[in-house]
Amino acid sequence: MIKSGDGGCLLVAGGRLDPNLTRLIEIAKSQEVSVCEVFHGQEESPEFSWHLTQGQPRIKDRVISATGAFIRYDVFGNLSAPKSGASQRASGWYQTLYGWLLSQPKIRLFNRNHLPAVGNKPAMLILAQKLGLLIPDTLITNEADELGKYSAGSAIAKPVAGGDFCYSLEKLHSSIQFRNGCAAMPAIVQNKLVAPEIRIYIVGNYAFAFEIRSQHLDYRVQPDAEVIPLATLPDEVELLRKLMASLKMDFGAADFKTDPKTKQLVFLELNSSPMFVRFDQMVKGSLCEAMIQTLVG
Repeated sequence: MIKSGDGGCLLVAGGRLDPNLTRLIEIAKSQEVSVCEVFHGQEESPEFSWHLTQGQPRIKDRVISATGAFIRYDVFGNLSAPKSGASQRASGWYQTLYGWLLSQPKIRLFNRNHLPAVGNKPAMLILAQKLGLLIPDTLITNEADELGKYSAGSAIAKPVAGGDFCYSLEKLHSSIQFRNGCAAMPAIVQNKLVAPEIRIYIVGNYAFAFEIRSQHLDYRVQPDAEVIPLATLPDEVELLRKLMASLKMDFGAADFKTDPKTKQLVFLELNSSPMFVRFDQMVKGSLCEAMIQTLVG
């Protein structure tokens, strides 16, 4: 058990509708860790002021201080009410609080100094391959002729910048318009991989692996995927640690699928701010406990 006197206060910041933050706070309180919550909602926001040269920010009359902090950009407010201005609100609060946390080097913060490649899928794939991880056969293109070279059912497509699900190449091809043989923007096209699908979390010195069983191409499409904790970590964990170290990351989740020909795990992507609530439930809070221990223990 982590005692508050041993580790200090954990600041948790983000959207009030984010179930990941709710879960982290629940586990922190069960471990008797002191928690400072800074939430913004769809209708209300906290009273906040921070004079940059005159000390710590305050919420109402309470000065914010913390030993460690966990912050997430709020996507849930916009999902529940797309026309409410939730996206602008989320951006404003995230940049404000993240800016303060970045200016406070004594507060433990995941991925404080991560490199720009963390947010770029093509750069991440190339670096992963250089470090020894297998990656899909990947083409980035907006050319109709190039997309037409793939046989039916052999490839998938997803946006270069993220923010959407993975689809069959046929669905992408039928849903976009081409002008002079080109789409408005490129997409990532990869050979279709198969089960088993594995997600690996790295949290400081801790690692957790799960198998995800789903009938869908992208398991996030429907909330019916089966999540199974793995008793033995895959060999890819050590290569994943090398990748994260090169990117100056100490927290993230990587997704792998299986090459149908070789049966080897193939690296898909690494998320620096993954959702974790369902996975943590499957290991009875151990994932959140590792996060809390790393931040304030």
